[in-house]
Amino acid sequence: MLKRQITKVDYLTIVMCPDEMARAKMEAKLLWGNGDYKTYKEAYNAVLCADVLECAGNAMQPADDLEFEQDFLLFAEQSHHADLQFARKVQQLDKAEDRNSYLKTVVRHTKKYKALTRLIENDLNTFMSLLNTEVATKADRYSPDLEPWSYKENPGGLFTYEKSATLFRHGVSSGQIAWGANNGGCMISFGGVGCAGIDIPKLHSMLKKMPNIKITRLDIAYDDYEGKRTVEDYHRYMLEGGFCKKNQPPKFSYIQTGELQMLTQEQQDAWRKKHGWQKRYDAVANGGNTLYVGSRKNGKLFRAYEKGKQMESTTQQNWVRAELELRAIDRVIPLDALLNTDAIFANSYPCLAFLSDEKFDIPLNPRALEGRLHHERLSVYHAKSYGKHANFMRHILQLDDSQIVDLLTAGLEPWEIPESINMALVQPPNSNPMEQIQ
Repeated sequence: MLKRQITKVDYLTIVMCPDEMARAKMEAKLLWGNGDYKTYKEAYNAVLCADVLECAGNAMQPADDLEFEQDFLLFAEQSHHADLQFARKVQQLDKAEDRNSYLKTVVRHTKKYKALTRLIENDLNTFMSLLNTEVATKADRYSPDLEPWSYKENPGGLFTYEKSATLFRHGVSSGQIAWGANNGGCMISFGGVGCAGIDIPKLHSMLKKMPNIKITRLDIAYDDYEGKRTVEDYHRYMLEGGFCKKNQPPKFSYIQTGELQMLTQEQQDAWRKKHGWQKRYDAVANGGNTLYVGSRKNGKLFRAYEKGKQMESTTQQNWVRAELELRAIDRVIPLDALLNTDAIFANSYPCLAFLSDEKFDIPLNPRALEGRLHHERLSVYHAKSYGKHANFMRHILQLDDSQIVDLLTAGLEPWEIPESINMALVQPPNSNPMEQIQ
């Protein structure tokens, strides 16, 4: 029997894709890694266009069995190369950015793209069916004829996904869905209202049976309704080193809200006499305090705030909520994290160990972190060794930034990067892998 967790999942984002799309991603990674394409996105688009083009490196030859849909033929005829067939046009695009832009437009007209999109939509329909019949809490499934979960498609996409929709739980906006073969799968996000209507153990069991599932964001919330540990206490823990692991102090932000109260004339005179300047108001922090420790950019953020004051509660005025936000940046969040939220929360920072004696740590991915550190270290060395020379070229020789870059990278191919970074680099889906270390 599963142990009841004190903490709860307050936000969850997962991504998934069919096996066929996972294979297309892997093919694109191989093409990009071999230097056949300048970006992962271009390589992925070329894989999707494989039934229209025979792609060998950067040279694209027309296939024997070209079949175009009527709308695409119309698009080609209206272009400024109307007298050329599609394959000949691609061959004539010498510039990589032109070829990549054209592939991006063409890919949505290929049979493979449409087939993969249908597979994604089938997976989404299956997911929604299981969400309503198995994963929704018993309280939400009080009537067999009523489906608690539904979604409404939005007119546009979301992030880099082509299509998107809003998730509703009993008619209340509770999350988001985004999908499309252009991004290699789909994304499903549950907000706080959505997570409250999910049986987490059943969701975990369902996700375990699905292929190519990945958690990209997990928020864990600990509610202290009596306020035994205040926001000021967490701030003190921070000053004592309670949020430092391996002597690496994180960044923080401490926000106070409240109102200004007018001082009496006697108080103003006393302040002026003591400090030499006139103080007319006193700042009373009675609107709720908030502490942030860490950074979303690094994939780990802690926040504590006075939830009772935020909700203007009359029965739970001392309610303090502490939240841990984890993102799949330089780390892999396992599915079992859904069942061990107490242990994860307690092991995230030393000062949170009071919550649980169990151990469940989510370490950094050493390969991704190593690539980032190599990049940062080389950037420091370059600035010290060649920064003045680059400054000379910009201000004395009057070269613009692109000219300086072209001069320093003359003769190099786009995939020629430092071996220390290349060996450690983890390529994310549907993006330039260098974005991971920027």
